[in-house]
Amino acid sequence: MVANTLPSQFENFADARKQGFLAIKDLKDEGKKVAGVFCGYTPIEVILAAGAVAVGLCAFSDETIPEAEKVLPRNLCPLIKSSYGFAITEKCPYMYFSDLVVGETTCDGKKKMYELLAEIKNVHVMQLPQSQGDEASKELWYKEVLRLKERVEKDFGVVITDDNIKKAIKIKNEERKLLKEFYELSKACPPPITGAEQLKVLYGAQFKFDYEAKNKELRSVIDKVKQGYANGVENVSKTAKRIVITGCPMAGITEKVVTAIESSGGVVVAYENCSGVKSVDRLVDECIDPYKAIADRYLQIP
Repeated sequence: MVANTLPSQFENFADARKQGFLAIKDLKDEGKKVAGVFCGYTPIEVILAAGAVAVGLCAFSDETIPEAEKVLPRNLCPLIKSSYGFAITEKCPYMYFSDLVVGETTCDGKKKMYELLAEIKNVHVMQLPQSQGDEASKELWYKEVLRLKERVEKDFGVVITDDNIKKAIKIKNEERKLLKEFYELSKACPPPITGAEQLKVLYGAQFKFDYEAKNKELRSVIDKVKQGYANGVENVSKTAKRIVITGCPMAGITEKVVTAIESSGGVVVAYENCSGVKSVDRLVDECIDPYKAIADRYLQIP
């Protein structure tokens, strides 16, 4: 077995997550608008096309749940209580710096949270249809994408041109292609990277807000891992049990699940969950009306 020579960029992505709060503050100081988002259904391209920054909001710690339970029912989903708790305690810098919070009606608990959140933050809620395949649902979601565009333009004082939205689509598509290529490195047996290393990049990429620079860095990471593997570098045992993680979103605090698996002789090769491969599996069609294309792509998320 050749010694481990994994690229240093793995730690760069981990550091991006740690330094994300400061990065957002710096962007705000530069005059950038920030849109906080909760879910993979939010069309990030619309936010990027407005020259704004999209950032996921904190919801992966039980620290703020007691405060949220003073308002929300105790038996409500912990993810929702955590999200609301971070908002009312102002312990999430991403929430604090958000000029607009974009929600979506994925469940009744979230709907109630958005009502309460609107009392303290600028909130826009997208009405997600209850099905994906029929024409009425597709038309509803298309109109919701346009409604988000209008709200972003109004609140951020900008006009999103066709060139803006098409450029944003290309940038996000390129990021998805790269993340999918990186993700699928683990199809190899043994995989060239551990699940923990994979998670560093997949999760840390959310906190790199310069998309063009991020895409170049992703390309570099992929090429170096492939080169190392071709040269015989092995970081995972051939006998390691291959594990898929599914279910709720994965974040920093849930790395303990990956650690438990991989310290016991397994290797996580796929994150088939809310924030895993579903977010990068499909591209936005660049050859049709951009807003129709965005609506079609996001509505097809499983």
